[in-house]
Amino acid sequence: MDHIERRSLTGRLQFIVAQERSKTFRWTFAFSLFAAAFGVRLLIDSRLPPGFPYLTFFPAVIVATLVSGLWPGIVCAALGGIASWYFFIAPVNSFELTPGAVLALAFYTFIVAVDILIIHTISVTTRTLVRQRQALAQLAASREKENIQLLEQDVLQKQLSAELVHRLKNQLTLVQAIVNQTTRSGGEPEAMYTVLRARIGVLAGAHELLVHGVAGVASVADLVSKAISIYDTCQFDVGGPDVKVAERAAVSLSLMLHELGTNAAKYGALSVTSGRVHIGWSIEGDEKPVFKLIWKEEGGPPVSAPKRRGAGSRLISVGIGSGSDVTLSFDPAGLECQLTVPLDQLQM
Repeated sequence: MDHIERRSLTGRLQFIVAQERSKTFRWTFAFSLFAAAFGVRLLIDSRLPPGFPYLTFFPAVIVATLVSGLWPGIVCAALGGIASWYFFIAPVNSFELTPGAVLALAFYTFIVAVDILIIHTISVTTRTLVRQRQALAQLAASREKENIQLLEQDVLQKQLSAELVHRLKNQLTLVQAIVNQTTRSGGEPEAMYTVLRARIGVLAGAHELLVHGVAGVASVADLVSKAISIYDTCQFDVGGPDVKVAERAAVSLSLMLHELGTNAAKYGALSVTSGRVHIGWSIEGDEKPVFKLIWKEEGGPPVSAPKRRGAGSRLISVGIGSGSDVTLSFDPAGLECQLTVPLDQLQM
């Protein structure tokens, strides 16, 4: 495994998941992580305020899946959920299914399911990458042209691994933002559970759209509506003409809106109840029409330019590919993002 780079986060993850481990070790390690998480949770139980039944079990599930694989991670998650339900969710020392217990278990199940799915995907991708690199080393001496193609594929695999890590962080941040928005107004546990389940369902649908793409053509209005539906839509002002876009542009635009929404939920207008986001688009020019979309935030925390560009910022800057132009303005009053692209590029 010496050829796997260990300096970056992606390289470290590749090194961890590519290691061959015995079945005994993997299951022993997973059960040991659960036991350690359970023991620590018991020790700190008296020092924690109500509402943190799974505090030590989330990292145990992530590490178990990363090191031991899919099924040990699932078993560790199940044991953590059962232990939390009995020992730390009111009424304690009971498996009674109160509305509060149902809401807490549903939230835990969704979080660990997303964790396990994405980490398992990273593991499968990494093992595929290792096999491809080994094949590349054997072909390099005799097949120069094929060697170049495999190198390009290797770069794409690295980008995919990095994007999966970034997506994991974003999904957890989005879930946290959804829970915060749902519980912000209070209310009965059953009503909160219904709203939370609906919003998590929309998040799953948006994630599926980004992974599998859009079939045929889609309207810009539908793409914007889908992207913002996981937030409080009362915080949005949306408007523009009926514009149809083809599959590739639809996926790129959905991903760009997804990243803008994630950043707004983390740092911008969607992180506070008083914030608003204006999304508008238009067609300008007659001879060579240009599509223009503006995302403008206001009422949120003061905005400043980031010290370094992360994966999300780079993804936003890419826009819709060839011919598109993206301008980001970090005005203290609110972020403004402007996308321009020739109309024919949207429909190719």
